[in-house]
Amino acid sequence: MESIYQKFREIAERHKSRPVVYWRKNRHWHHIHYKELLFLVDYLAESLLAMGIKQGERVSILSENRPEWLASDLAINKIGAVSVPIHTTANQPLIEYILNDSGSGFLFVSEACLIKHESFLVLLKEQKPDLKIALFDDSYVLKTDWQKNYPSIILYSSLIKKTSNSINAPVINELASIVYTSGTTGEPKGVMLSNKNFIHDALASTARIPVLPSDKFLSFLPLSHVLERTAGSYIPILSGASIAYAESIKNLPDNMREVKPTIIISVPRIFEKIQEKIFAKIQLKGHWAKKLFFWSLRQKHGTIGKRIADILIYRKIRKLFGGHLRFAMSGGACINVKVLKFFKNVGVKIAEGYGLTETSPVSCTNSLENNKIGTVGPAINGVMVKIDSDKEILIKGENLMMGYWQKEDKTKEAINEDGWLKTGDLGFLDYEGYLTVIGRKKDIIVTNNGKNIFPERIESLLNLSTAINQSLIVGHKKDSLSALIVPDLEAISQKYSGVKIDLQKLIEDEICKVNEQLMAHEVIKKFHLMDRPFTIEAEELTPTLKIRRHHIEAKYGGVIDKLYR
Repeated sequence: MESIYQKFREIAERHKSRPVVYWRKNRHWHHIHYKELLFLVDYLAESLLAMGIKQGERVSILSENRPEWLASDLAINKIGAVSVPIHTTANQPLIEYILNDSGSGFLFVSEACLIKHESFLVLLKEQKPDLKIALFDDSYVLKTDWQKNYPSIILYSSLIKKTSNSINAPVINELASIVYTSGTTGEPKGVMLSNKNFIHDALASTARIPVLPSDKFLSFLPLSHVLERTAGSYIPILSGASIAYAESIKNLPDNMREVKPTIIISVPRIFEKIQEKIFAKIQLKGHWAKKLFFWSLRQKHGTIGKRIADILIYRKIRKLFGGHLRFAMSGGACINVKVLKFFKNVGVKIAEGYGLTETSPVSCTNSLENNKIGTVGPAINGVMVKIDSDKEILIKGENLMMGYWQKEDKTKEAINEDGWLKTGDLGFLDYEGYLTVIGRKKDIIVTNNGKNIFPERIESLLNLSTAINQSLIVGHKKDSLSALIVPDLEAISQKYSGVKIDLQKLIEDEICKVNEQLMAHEVIKKFHLMDRPFTIEAEELTPTLKIRRHHIEAKYGGVIDKLYR
């Protein structure tokens, strides 16, 4: 059995002088090479051992994406300990739950997360005196009384110095990480993923879509989420490629132009928002500019018109991604087919994939050569997919989790006696083995007249409107569907600058356009305009921007009830 660290070391020794990670600080991009990262990881591993961290012990990481996150994760892996990532958006009860449930005795934390949770972490340290906390940023400690008042704080800088505690060989532990599900419903479960799970998933994914040492990834999804961990971290470092850490989602447009990535890993909402902004900007242009844009979208492949459109329009759109993008991967949720077709038309390749935290996560993905839009592709090597009698997607293979941490009963519920994971998603396979995901089993809306409706598809159509930022379809056990709508006030104000508009009527018109594309029982009859967006902080979205449907429905139950009076 090999560990993630061992695979990384093989690549690092082969590509010593190649850049591995980039980050932006003080308005400049900095980088280190594979050789330097390997030294940092080795020194950090020695320090962790010196502090008594043993094989199998759990070490948590609470931080935004940054080089220290990656180095800590690899160092934890080298000594056979178990990394436990915590979302930066987690509230204090969730942080405490994860630390307690996993039994973590060591916590890496960034300055931003420390400032956000300082009083809580101080209290936690008093309650758990054996808990060791290591801070990634020295500057915060130096400009405050933290170290004076709490001398047990450990500085990351002190951990990356050569010690006498040399490690001749890495310690290999089957369990590599416990990843807590973001929990769209219910209590979070700790998904146990092995070294074998991660390595197989990374290598099988790159067998489907090759990654080159010359590739540069732009990392902006949270590393605490397994999609970014595998696809945006392990895949590049096990391929000799490099990673640039975006400053934030807000700075993503600027970071893309600066970094010029060749690969990005994203969720559908990012692509949808980029498309919306493109169309919103076009609406501000003059008559002939609009005419030229929509003419360009109608040009057929291989024609002179297509080449002219590429020079005049498509290249400008590709420059939004930095101008060097080879391809993008979309996962975490289903992406609207119209969005995929639009980007394909302008020369931005997006391959859609599918998986869950429990499958490390990639189980299926399209290739660039055989990208069947509307599907998530066939299963990757070493993974099997089949459809149960009730259309539920079942998965079995080398990427399947070891189980849920300290929840054997939940593990037995999720994995049947034959070793198949019940995903909770519904779908179907075509004759070539390409999987189409219909929606979540628990999210199906069943109306009073017995019609089954998948709300994600309708929400995806609504969210394509430049006037709509977010939406949630409701109507379970009701006569008709209704919607909670978050209007995109910024886009609306840009489009109708200086013009007085009736927001209610504008959104009603947008819903009517969507209704024209729906079957009779799917039509939205009523809607409510929300006064603020759904956010991660308010626990209405997961860290990968998925709607926490049942949480929102419970939170705004009174608003929904009024729609049916």
